[in-house]
Amino acid sequence: MIEYRDNLELDKSFPFQINEVTLSSDDNADDTFHWHSYFEITCILEGCGCYFANGQAFEVERGDIVIFNNGELHGWQVLQSEMKVLAMVFTSSLVAGYGAVSDIEYLRPFIERGSNFKNRIGRDEPCAGEINAIMSEIAAEWADRHTGYALMIKADVLRILTMLLRHYSDEGHSLTDGWDRNKALMRLKSAFEYIDAGYCGKVTLKEAADRVYMSPNYFSHFFHTATGISFSDYVTMRRMRKARQLLETTGRSIYEIAMECGFPNSSNFYRLYKKHTGKSPRNSR
Repeated sequence: MIEYRDNLELDKSFPFQINEVTLSSDDNADDTFHWHSYFEITCILEGCGCYFANGQAFEVERGDIVIFNNGELHGWQVLQSEMKVLAMVFTSSLVAGYGAVSDIEYLRPFIERGSNFKNRIGRDEPCAGEINAIMSEIAAEWADRHTGYALMIKADVLRILTMLLRHYSDEGHSLTDGWDRNKALMRLKSAFEYIDAGYCGKVTLKEAADRVYMSPNYFSHFFHTATGISFSDYVTMRRMRKARQLLETTGRSIYEIAMECGFPNSSNFYRLYKKHTGKSPRNSR
């Protein structure tokens, strides 16, 4: 199997693109899959084909919609000579870059995949026709670039995301029902490696988010959902584990250990150590 990253670069000031693409059966490659650092919502305009994601295959035809998360490995195969699609891509920062935490709600269908989640939304679903129509309007705005086009596009994207949120919450299912926490933790693998390699020095949420191609705000919410604790608390716990090991196995001073474990302020180290372990650093010896 061949895997590769799609290196399309989006404008940082407005991380969004929408394009009509014609896929040809001549380019079919059953064993080739790709992933990218942005979200994708695609409408099938003409023809039919098959998409592959998460070890599953699903056939699509005109009117169907498919969605993919950032980092989700997927591929396609055209079943006729050609398949025409309207592909819309955007990053989390378009929706929840530096805004209110509530903006993360728009991305819940991508973050928390419930028991009724499917990459394909069939053309017969109530929301499919409306999403197709809105994406056509977005494509027109993108092509014309009239004054305020970015505001109009963002408003329409948020509308689509709200419709997806409602769609995946139907039938009384919570989006967190059946959510695969192991897959979520695997998506954070590079962030954990970054923390493990540098927790004794400066570790930032932004750098960790960059490692997994997420905006800081989106990453913070995703990390908390996957691990059950905040990013800062996780880093502190990682440092505390190392500090406790050094206190119990070496004769080095508490000040030296605090410095080595990323605590330049010794009084803050004492306070946090007692909070996390229930006893003072001196009593750990």
